[in-house]
Amino acid sequence: MNIITKLSELTELTANEKSLVAYIIANPKEVINYRSGELGEAAFVSVSTIYRLINKLGLNGFAELKIELASSVRSVNQEAEIDYDYPIVESDTPYQIMTNLNKIYSYTIDETARFSNPDELLEVGKLLLKAKTIDVYAASANLFFAQNFKFQMQEIGLLINVPEEDYVQRLSAANSDETHVAIVVSYGGRGQTTREVVKLLKENKVPIILITSIQDNPLLEFATHKLYLASVENHYDKVSSFSTRLSLLTVFDTLYAIYFNHHYEKNLSYKLANYQKMNKKLI
Repeated sequence: MNIITKLSELTELTANEKSLVAYIIANPKEVINYRSGELGEAAFVSVSTIYRLINKLGLNGFAELKIELASSVRSVNQEAEIDYDYPIVESDTPYQIMTNLNKIYSYTIDETARFSNPDELLEVGKLLLKAKTIDVYAASANLFFAQNFKFQMQEIGLLINVPEEDYVQRLSAANSDETHVAIVVSYGGRGQTTREVVKLLKENKVPIILITSIQDNPLLEFATHKLYLASVENHYDKVSSFSTRLSLLTVFDTLYAIYFNHHYEKNLSYKLANYQKMNKKLI
């Protein structure tokens, strides 16, 4: 049952809660971009009323309400002519293929932004800045995006640990402590190694930033913070992970940019100075 249906079927609401429900149903796209205080002002209710309604919906906070709304809006408005799992057919010309992929990419970036929580991004930035060691746990093709993030951070003088082999991932998690921060990439929590790694991290009291889909993921209970990917594609029944790959790249690029921005001039000077050291002809 989608969130709009859930809202319309709620009973035993106060007058303010009924007013809030009516506003959300009438303006789901706007609510997706609000903070809780902004929604309260727009609907003429208190923030406490918003959180009472969230509890009645069985959700875990305002960010989850926005994610449910974004998913509901997507299911209603998704363009019928684009199949995100099979965006190309044999009769497509090269230009049609590019056009279809462009639509998927545009939608993916928009959805990734809609699923983001400004407060969560702020806290994640603080956590990364405070960490003595940042470890990134990913599998399969996602390792390439983790390695790209490692490269970006290395350009500003920060060494990131990206263990690749299953045993090394478990060893890294077992060696971690509270001074570490772990970024775990898991679309649906299916990987056995990732589940073992997350349990080890939790046991060692390591803060976990989970990058995941909006679908059910058993690893959510272990996460300190959650960052959501665009969640359009089927896990396996598809031509390729066009949308998921771009969404993950967007999330990693955002984390890099947040970290960079906290000491902007310092990081920029460091990056340019090192580039000149490696390229003497530029001096």
